Amino acid sequence: MKGVKSGVFIALLAGVLSLVSMPVLASDPSGLEATVQELIKQNRELTQRLQQVEQELQRLKGQEVSSTVHAAGEKKETGFLSGLDSHVEIGGLLEFGGAYQNVSVRDGRDYDDSDLAMTTVELDLGVEFNEWVSADACFLYEDPTFENNETSIDLDSAVINIGNTEKIPFRLAMGKMYVPFGALLTHFPDDPLIDAPVTLKLGETNEKALLVGYDNRGLSLSAYVYNGDVNEEGETNNRLENYGLDAHISYGIDLSSASLYEKGEKYKHNPENCIDFLLGVSYISNLADSDTIAEVVDDEVEDYVGGFDAYFHAEHCGLFLDAEYMTATDSFARDELLPGQKDAQPAVWNFEAGFNYNWWRNLEVAFKYAGSEDAEGLGIPEDRYGINFNQDLFENVVLSLGYLHDEYAQKDVDNRDDRDLVFGQVAIEF
Repeated sequence: MKGVKSGVFIALLAGVLSLVSMPVLASDPSGLEATVQELIKQNRELTQRLQQVEQELQRLKGQEVSSTVHAAGEKKETGFLSGLDSHVEIGGLLEFGGAYQNVSVRDGRDYDDSDLAMTTVELDLGVEFNEWVSADACFLYEDPTFENNETSIDLDSAVINIGNTEKIPFRLAMGKMYVPFGALLTHFPDDPLIDAPVTLKLGETNEKALLVGYDNRGLSLSAYVYNGDVNEEGETNNRLENYGLDAHISYGIDLSSASLYEKGEKYKHNPENCIDFLLGVSYISNLADSDTIAEVVDDEVEDYVGGFDAYFHAEHCGLFLDAEYMTATDSFARDELLPGQKDAQPAVWNFEAGFNYNWWRNLEVAFKYAGSEDAEGLGIPEDRYGINFNQDLFENVVLSLGYLHDEYAQKDVDNRDDRDLVFGQVAIEF
């Protein structure tokens, strides 16, 4: 800017001098011509100098803008890693709990247990590569109460997602996942603190699968295929012959088909919604691939047995009702689920009802009735009653306190008669 002012001053000075000298030069024509030529030369030099000053100012201005943008953290991205914070989301769950149980055994003995455990440490990683491709991974550590078999940190799920349901309703998911069989909804702390919900105990299936989904205006459809861990007797081929289907409609619930089935994912009341609704059905071609049954049948069954599930959730201004029924579509062969048990066709059901009350921070009160049939070989109670309180302490910090009473069938695999369980847990989600 100083260069511009100097150039302008020189031009003005030259003009003034020329005007002052004009009367003198008029009396000497040869001197006048020489002076004009000199002024023309000076004017050309001055113009060139002004152009150079203007270019220098533009260069300095560009450096100042670049420096300001860099200081504000708005530097232009040049690759995926340059904007890593905008592509990656990290979350997780920490759960610490304690429980006391009193168990009556059919031979007349009673025993009780108490324990404290860091029941769950979960780390979730989500990466959005672009608006069409993303990936999710979950690393999980579990320490079940009353047991000495805490796990190491394992890869619980890892899924690549292709699709953008805001633009087209179809999507593709592939990887290690909990396949969508049943909704497994619950308002109680689940396994490994107190015991898995009966529906999760019978149907939760973690497989390496390929899933195709459709989501549009509350309607969600999904179909998937996987290899499976449990084969039919005498089968040696390693084939993609197991599959499953799920269909549900929802209103006021922001849940995709995938998020319903991630381990530990529970429906949470949104106080901004007064009416929530969810209704769905599921089918799986090989129920023995569920994590619980696969351990019992030792990776082999006489014939594949399918599974069917129907689930329902409704909420109105904080009052809620959950209902789910899951059953095998046929009977397992003799001795497959329990020695001496013939034609077992396991079925389970879970009903929960309750309300949310914001007295200080939100308090959720849930009542449970659950049960089973032909599931004693899986250690699932014949009847279960319970009550649970979920109190928000801070944002994403929940204290749970509750009680469960279980009654078992006569042929329970652990010879139990009934059980009373009192539990408490603090969960932090981030």
